[in-house]
Amino acid sequence: MSTALIIVFVAALLLVGVSLALGRMTHQVESAPETEFLELEGTWVRYGVTGGGPPVVLVHGWLSSSRIWDQLAGRLAQRFTVYTLDLSGFGDSDKPLSGYGIRYGSRLLYAFCAHFGLTHASVVGHDLGANMAIKLAADHPDVVGRLVVVAAPAQEDQIDLPTPLWLATLPVVGPLFYMLGKVLRPVRVLWMRPFVADPDDLPEDVVEDAARSTPAAVSKTLRVARRELSGGRLARQARMVRVPALIVAGEEDQIVDPHSAAVWGRSLDQSEVCLMDGCGHLPMVERVAEFNAQVLAFLTGDARYLDYVERFPGPPAGEEPTEPVEPVPEEGAGEGTGGPGEREEIGGLRNGRSGPRAGGERLFPDLPENLFEWPGSWEEFRSGRRRRSGDEEPGGREGEAGSSR
Repeated sequence: MSTALIIVFVAALLLVGVSLALGRMTHQVESAPETEFLELEGTWVRYGVTGGGPPVVLVHGWLSSSRIWDQLAGRLAQRFTVYTLDLSGFGDSDKPLSGYGIRYGSRLLYAFCAHFGLTHASVVGHDLGANMAIKLAADHPDVVGRLVVVAAPAQEDQIDLPTPLWLATLPVVGPLFYMLGKVLRPVRVLWMRPFVADPDDLPEDVVEDAARSTPAAVSKTLRVARRELSGGRLARQARMVRVPALIVAGEEDQIVDPHSAAVWGRSLDQSEVCLMDGCGHLPMVERVAEFNAQVLAFLTGDARYLDYVERFPGPPAGEEPTEPVEPVPEEGAGEGTGGPGEREEIGGLRNGRSGPRAGGERLFPDLPENLFEWPGSWEEFRSGRRRRSGDEEPGGREGEAGSSR
């Protein structure tokens, strides 16, 4: 009996030792051509630039890479200069032992924008990448001109991981579980399946990106971010942000509590909230056409992108028109015309909160004032955004959106 206990004890020590060693794994880029990599904050970061026009920076989230934006980047590149990057610890960038979290990520984004001389850029962030973008906007208001926040937690308790993935983030033994998933694809699928509402919508790139990090990057990014979100610290700092913001959340998100959209709606003064029906944590891959149209409409101030989605639901990527199909109405026009700017619910995205506009205007003047007194329950939050059957269709909303943008 004593021999068996000794064997078990030694085996446990070996496993812990191996796990600790794996937790100190790093990866450095061996070949870094200047056209693909930048040295920022002491690490090599892979980046991409495409398109032409005003700058848009796309920031991926935890356990992901810039590939998550491929569909959106292709659409935006028709009207904007699109900048993408793999955050430190993810994708093809360096994976050091330390230097993770929201604060570090926002510094990395600032260095990235400074390298290209970007000011008043539109920044689109997903998950913890959106948290980094919010902090960047709060710390450097001259850098960010518009903000898109996608599935971002506002508090540490709003992050809920599936058990197999949670095990990979634990101290001491976490690295062993992460390397198990890195080697075995079925384990990675178990990790990532809850990220989407429909398992059929889970792309292979998302599954593979989960294995392109290191145990240190995965666990430390999450651990530090939780600490930085504790007590609503970032949500309070977000009150300093004075740029238009679009907040997107999937109603069936199992990774980040959709309640976070309400918190950001309170904190970001000039904000709109869009809730996507039947969508999980990855709207950019689950609902490509609707998501792309919503972002384009917000960045351009042109609601006809939403009109296209309603009339031609789910067009294949690349088949949407480069320019909207109808002329933009003059400011104040469109009252009672049934134009695209007059709809509240399009393609599963429902426009929710709008903060104060220039001159005291509201983006959706037809909605009741108390709509933006955020309720305590999620059901009230949802039902407060659905138009009652007897309500009139709004008029002239597109003209207002264009004037404020």
